[in-house]
Amino acid sequence: MAVPRPGGRGATAGDGLPRPSLLLAADHRARGVLTTVDYAGWLAALSEALPHCDGILATAQPLGDLVAAGAVGPRHRTYLSLNRTGLAGSVFELDDRLVASVARAADEGWTGVKHMTRIDLADHRTAPALELLGQVLEEAADAGLEALVECLTWRDGAVARDTEAVLYAAVVAHDMGAPLLKVPVPDEPAGPARMEAVATIVGSVGSPVLFLGGPHREGGEAAVLDEVRDVMAGGGAGMAMGRAIYQHDEPAAMARRVAEAIGRR
Repeated sequence: MAVPRPGGRGATAGDGLPRPSLLLAADHRARGVLTTVDYAGWLAALSEALPHCDGILATAQPLGDLVAAGAVGPRHRTYLSLNRTGLAGSVFELDDRLVASVARAADEGWTGVKHMTRIDLADHRTAPALELLGQVLEEAADAGLEALVECLTWRDGAVARDTEAVLYAAVVAHDMGAPLLKVPVPDEPAGPARMEAVATIVGSVGSPVLFLGGPHREGGEAAVLDEVRDVMAGGGAGMAMGRAIYQHDEPAAMARRVAEAIGRR
């Protein structure tokens, strides 16, 4: 049974989303990013982290199982991840179609939907991907659901993280009507340069911008927390983070530290 959805028809993405926010990203496995194969252990790690998070984005099975286990409560925002056919590393990775619908998210009582759109200027599959994004945004608005859009510039088979590439995808998705954005942290030196890059991206749109955590990086926990602080100093609305939290030896402690770094208590 799903958590009752706050608000009703006509609600906009971001209604009720605390600022700053920490969302737990848990939709990697359905895209073939198998950083963990112990399902029960993974759910346990997510459950440990959730008390320190404002919400979760996940695919159908883990989202339902977390609710059934009592790990997700009414205060959590819940985003059903819609498109997962673009399996990581596959020849059809950019052919990212729906595996769930806005109607299902509404019927099950989720707060909203999460949709990924990758923009590759050298691949003709980008055009139908943008068309699909437009359709999802219209359906979510009609259903009164929040719409969280992860918009990425895709180059040479990977996410492009330079500031211009992050800004480009954010502007395209925003101007199509995406009311809540999730983008990579720009690949700039830590400190003022990264803060300025974040500020440029945030200033290019009129919607809240969450920044994604991504995989483990050199520098470990300290590097992750420094990145979070730079994002918040640059005006980010918060973080959407998964692997850096649920793969930590102490998921609850890591989630708490990230929440503190974004200014949540």
